[in-house]
Amino acid sequence: MSQEKILLSLSHVKLALPSANGPLEALSDVSFAVREGETFALVGESGCGKSLTASAIMRLLPEEAKLLTGDILFDGVSLPDLSEEAIRAWRGRRIAMIFQEPGTALNPVMTVGDQIAEALPSEVRSDRGMRESEVLSWLTRVGIPEPRLSMKKFPHELSGGQKQRVLIAMALAARPQLIIADEPTTALDVTLQRQVLQLLKDLQREYGLTILLITHDLAVVKETADRLSLLYAGETVETASVADFFARPLHPYAKALFGALPTPSRHIPLKPIEGSVPSLSDPPLGCRFAARCPKAVEPCFGEHPLLTRVDMLGNGERFLRCPVELENLKAGGKETLAAQETTWGEVAAREKVLLELQHVNVSYGGRFWDRHRKAIVKDISLSLKEGETLALVGESGSGKSTTALATLGLLGRGARVTGKVILDGEALDFSRRESLARLRQSIQIIFQDPFASLDPRLTIRETLLEGMDALRPEWGKAQKEARLLSLLESGGLPADALDRLPHAFSGGQRQRIAIARALAPEPRILICDEPTSALDVSVQAQILNLLRRLQREKSLSYLFITHNFAVVNYMADRMAVMKDGELVEVGETQSIRENPKSDYTRMLLESVPKLELSTVKTEES
Repeated sequence: MSQEKILLSLSHVKLALPSANGPLEALSDVSFAVREGETFALVGESGCGKSLTASAIMRLLPEEAKLLTGDILFDGVSLPDLSEEAIRAWRGRRIAMIFQEPGTALNPVMTVGDQIAEALPSEVRSDRGMRESEVLSWLTRVGIPEPRLSMKKFPHELSGGQKQRVLIAMALAARPQLIIADEPTTALDVTLQRQVLQLLKDLQREYGLTILLITHDLAVVKETADRLSLLYAGETVETASVADFFARPLHPYAKALFGALPTPSRHIPLKPIEGSVPSLSDPPLGCRFAARCPKAVEPCFGEHPLLTRVDMLGNGERFLRCPVELENLKAGGKETLAAQETTWGEVAAREKVLLELQHVNVSYGGRFWDRHRKAIVKDISLSLKEGETLALVGESGSGKSTTALATLGLLGRGARVTGKVILDGEALDFSRRESLARLRQSIQIIFQDPFASLDPRLTIRETLLEGMDALRPEWGKAQKEARLLSLLESGGLPADALDRLPHAFSGGQRQRIAIARALAPEPRILICDEPTSALDVSVQAQILNLLRRLQREKSLSYLFITHNFAVVNYMADRMAVMKDGELVEVGETQSIRENPKSDYTRMLLESVPKLELSTVKTEES
């Protein structure tokens, strides 16, 4: 970092927020520094943590929010260490904020003049003459017409651009050192956007302001900012001067953003970034962009990369979080690298139990109270963690599918089911409609035979809407229509699929439709009952890749029922082995595969056909 004064710095900020499912790690590693007098842009897609970072700086977070590691320094003072009384004296006075939506940021029952007056220093506010003079002065400076008349107006009497100017006047009235502008032009048309951005530039020059600009608009960044930091999924992935960044973006995410931007030529197709930002409730173990990155290699999915300083030989320093691109830079020999010191950054192991079966038994035959009823499933106790895949394996007739159907309450009146099914910490009562509705919303199933599981008389649109209509009555027509299109895109289905019948599709496409149907009501758990056994190997690969991608993108949990150990090895974090309705072994997949404890498990593993891929010569090799 240059010798220019650093006004604001965030160092490896890791922040947890309260949620219905426990603490959520919303920021995992945010690091950047803002120099005095510059405009620094914080950019990235929605949900990457930009506004949350601003709220953390301003200490405008819920009371239960917790800074896990790192520090936020302003002018050498640690903001997290300040008492609430002390931070109130700083907030607005030394650090002010311009919010995204002026219509909601302004108080609708106070006049514009009174709201600006609230931000003035107390000695000015207490003198009526000085107060009015200062309010008029600020309204004039930000270009509000007829300031004496406008100061008596209420927010609804002003245009969108004028309301945004009032917010700017309020932010500057206390003469702060730092202005945080959170998407200040998003709600404005292009002409108003230009006026507001130019106003900020003029005021910055006049008052020596430092501006932290939060935006997702790269065009605004290029015109307005000096330096920028790119965030993705709660962490900093690249920091550079605006000139260097636009001349040569380094991180694959940055390059993908440029590829997705519209170009003047209508003949060049845009390149949307495949997939979506990973869920912060269960982030990937490795690089958070790896699932969407065309340059990702195997270590990217298991090793969390560090933020590394890159000295660009005369072009200034940059910071980058990508080992692949760092290796490319090293190979070029034109940059020097230095890893930032860090003592953390690894994602905690998944521990939250989402679904639990406690001593579940299933029996058939005879009277309901008959002790001689035939037991099909005996004393099954299992847990499924959030975001993991648990494989339920065993020979045909071992009770795997019966266990799944008992979990869903789909066995019918002829079956006697005892034990508990616990969803997200609450035991389900299958006799109550509310419990069943909650169960169906949270857990869906993909059956073995996609053709038999789809109603041949319903179009794909009707098939997908059926679950939404029944389980998500609060969704409106527009939301359901958007969901339909999203399901088609996620499943890799053709755009014209909605109005066709199941017989018009191949086996692999029908299974994709079955997956889309299961995903339609946004469940958290999918029970996959032999979903690939009826498919050939190439189609099986497509379906397994799809399921893995959906799991990463949506933090789904899978109970994967199969007898195919190759599928288990590829998909499952843990496995449970069943024989004659009983569990014989449960544990980590790799551990069981390498050191089975049960003779039955050992026999199953020894029976698996083996193919040594290293001996297979491909055209590429």
